[in-house]
Amino acid sequence: MDEMLRADLVAPRKQRHTAKRVFDRLVDEHHADQISYGMVRAYVAVRRGEIRAEAGHGSPEVFVAQSHRPGQEAEVDFGDVTVRLAGQTLVCSLFSMRLSYSGKAVHRVFATSGQEAFLEGQGPCPLILDTRDTGS
Repeated sequence: MDEMLRADLVAPRKQRHTAKRVFDRLVDEHHADQISYGMVRAYVAVRRGEIRAEAGHGSPEVFVAQSHRPGQEAEVDFGDVTVRLAGQTLVCSLFSMRLSYSGKAVHRVFATSGQEAFLEGQGPCPLILDTRDTGS
């Protein structure tokens, strides 16, 4: 398997081995009937990166820490929500606003997800979330 993955280092992108192709070649060329596709897939998933790193082709693992200042950033989104109102099932829009620093959130339900709902949804947020956003 490692030989196949090493050969992939210089092969064009579209001609590299997938885990399925590695499995098929093992069965066809080496009569490896005792292994499962899942075993090959798990091995290839780990080993491919190791081989690239050994050859100096791997990208280093990078972690970029996020930093959010209190009260400065929020994430807003709409999603569908099904509600039962006066015996009828309706699909409405759920407004969600979450402060990036503390994770505090506000959720409101509107008939639509238009600009009016967006603006109205933000209205009570400073009172509900307490714009000091201390993280508590």
